[in-house]
Amino acid sequence: MLKNKKSKAVLLTIIVAALAMIFAGCSMGSYTVNEKDSETGITVSNRMRIFSGYDCGFSFLYPSEYRIGWSENDGAYVYCGEENTAPYILVYRENTRNMSPEKYFKSTNELMLKSFENVESTPIQEVKVLEKALYLTRYQCSDGSKQYVIDRYFEPYPDFYLQYTAISDEAGSLNTPLYYAIATSKLAEEAYIGAYSDKVSLHEHTDTGMSIKLPDMLKLSDLTIGYFASNDNAIMVALLCTEDQGVPIYNRQDFIDRAAENPNFVANFLGVDTAKFSEGEERQLGGKSFYCYPMTMTSGEETYTGSLCIANADETGCWMLCYAVLDDCPAHDDIMTLCASCVESISFK
Repeated sequence: MLKNKKSKAVLLTIIVAALAMIFAGCSMGSYTVNEKDSETGITVSNRMRIFSGYDCGFSFLYPSEYRIGWSENDGAYVYCGEENTAPYILVYRENTRNMSPEKYFKSTNELMLKSFENVESTPIQEVKVLEKALYLTRYQCSDGSKQYVIDRYFEPYPDFYLQYTAISDEAGSLNTPLYYAIATSKLAEEAYIGAYSDKVSLHEHTDTGMSIKLPDMLKLSDLTIGYFASNDNAIMVALLCTEDQGVPIYNRQDFIDRAAENPNFVANFLGVDTAKFSEGEERQLGGKSFYCYPMTMTSGEETYTGSLCIANADETGCWMLCYAVLDDCPAHDDIMTLCASCVESISFK
């Protein structure tokens, strides 16, 4: 009797193990490797920008000539033509555990059939992008008036997955910017230096007696006359200005007069092409009276907006506080708010 129980137990163990192997095989699947759409060598251009922010759980690089957008429902948009229309790329993160390619693409198939009148799709294929293995289904869709090619890539992780979508009118036409995003994507804990963060650090400048909080996401240059901090999307400056090319700057009014006479005066200080200002107002910052002016500056084809604040120094010279944020950059409003709060943190010995 005991022998029979043991035999049954052994048999049951074998059956359970066999079923586990079968179901494990079903969950992982066996897919044809798509060599044509695989990419094992990618050279990232120098003209790349960081997409990050909005607590989205990922960041990636995209070509600087493209515009970006964000939607809570769809994720990050990279517009490869006109804004708000195809062709574009979507990058999205979904916090769902143990999602399999079969289950994922079954849901995606249902979505496509609901969204378009006519849909044709390929089987699930495995695609290699550098060291990453993703799963691809290509959809040919039409809504009666226009046809689309929609490439949907699935990158699974144990507790979530990343989803990449390329929408265009020609198969593979967005592979370059799409593979940039896939190859350079990093999770929140691995975020790029320069990616959006609301963390700040207090810096005390011994030579000038100034203290100010600056965003950690900006690369800091500690100068003898203050701080210059920047990344691709923003700059922030806190300087004691005592001269311009060897000519003394006596006080705030002297600085303002020179800026009015020479349109390039402030731009030269900031290292940009142009800097223009609208009517300002007086503000108290760190116990000093500052004149603060809304500012627009340009560098190459890019436009930044922000603020310039000027105050008298205790002796010769003036204090200059300035920040500017790239128009339409990721987390633009958050960066503006963060920089404005840092300006208000300034203090003097």
